[in-house]
Amino acid sequence: MTKIYNPKSFNKLKQMKVRKWLIAGIVAVQLLSSCEAVRISEISNYKDSEFVFGSNKTALLVGNDDISINEFTKTFSKKYKQKHDFVKQYDSLCAITLKQENIFGEIKHDKSFEFVSNDPLTFTQEQQKKVDSLFTNTKADYLIRISGHEITNSIQGSPGMPVAMSGGGGMRMSAGTQSESCIINSHFQIYDIKTRKKVLDFVSKGSGGVAFFAFEQAFVNAMNNSVKNSAVYLKTGKLKF
Repeated sequence: MTKIYNPKSFNKLKQMKVRKWLIAGIVAVQLLSSCEAVRISEISNYKDSEFVFGSNKTALLVGNDDISINEFTKTFSKKYKQKHDFVKQYDSLCAITLKQENIFGEIKHDKSFEFVSNDPLTFTQEQQKKVDSLFTNTKADYLIRISGHEITNSIQGSPGMPVAMSGGGGMRMSAGTQSESCIINSHFQIYDIKTRKKVLDFVSKGSGGVAFFAFEQAFVNAMNNSVKNSAVYLKTGKLKF
């Protein structure tokens, strides 16, 4: 008996398969973003610090253009003309978030720290004057320095494997379970203005899963999560959540 080709049935089957993959992709991204994981790399111990947060505390936030772009280079170039644009957006988002979370009552920006090197061998007298000026002329309780941004990625799951087709039809690739995430790591150093003592030193990791080739949205989610995770840490001292 000859089978009659029914284009409507074929299209319906195709749509069902596409819908199935879409649902699977959404679930995978949600699982990646909701799983408890280590989100903070602690350089100095939170429990031993003298950091005290609250709406009665004030801070001065400074950043620099120390950014390492290892992955998502096309996405970064599409969003920003120069590295400073990313720093400006990240710092602004951070200031808003830390104030909303009542970690600080007021946060101000100062860009004079932008080009001060982390390397003591290249630290000039002029740069030292800028640093001294920040501590001497600032009336805030804390100085927040954000630097060393790293933009990279993470691959989860396994790729497809070659599988022999029945009837000697050659090889085909099986469906893989790989998924990609954008990762943004940002280095936070917090100083007590009065004592000039560093009270906190940590790296906040933000992750954003890539769903259906939406690389820019993954990048934005990673940045938002990096900031959000820093706020959680400042309030709780938790490394994993």
